Amino acid sequence: MTQPFDPTDPASWDDELDAVVAAPNQHRVLFENDRLRVLEVVLEPGDEEPVHHHRWPSVFVFDRLKPPVVDITPSGQRLPPHRNVMQALESWDGRGCLVVRMAPQPPGRVLNESDAALHGIRIEMKGM
Repeated sequence: MTQPFDPTDPASWDDELDAVVAAPNQHRVLFENDRLRVLEVVLEPGDEEPVHHHRWPSVFVFDRLKPPVVDITPSGQRLPPHRNVMQALESWDGRGCLVVRMAPQPPGRVLNESDAALHGIRIEMKGM
């Protein structure tokens, strides 16, 4: 029996909405073992990811990221820039890389409204 969805419990999140399964055009596995999964994430200008989640905490290293980038709920509601990446982006001067520690992310999607591709490496830590 499937347990009901709980946005605070990543174990209840649908495996079919895992980022690699649900949004394969934007998430590519570079390495995976029982403790880590390393993803390359690319979001072209004007592109919106399908609804997906990231069930493990992670460190996200961006080498290309330009606002505006918008978080959107599965139902289509645009969210204020409250997530770790959005807050860090507001204070980033664009030099070097932007490194952000991320909590597990429940289902949602991201829209790149900028004129530049978003590119980064996301290191997900399993079992945390």
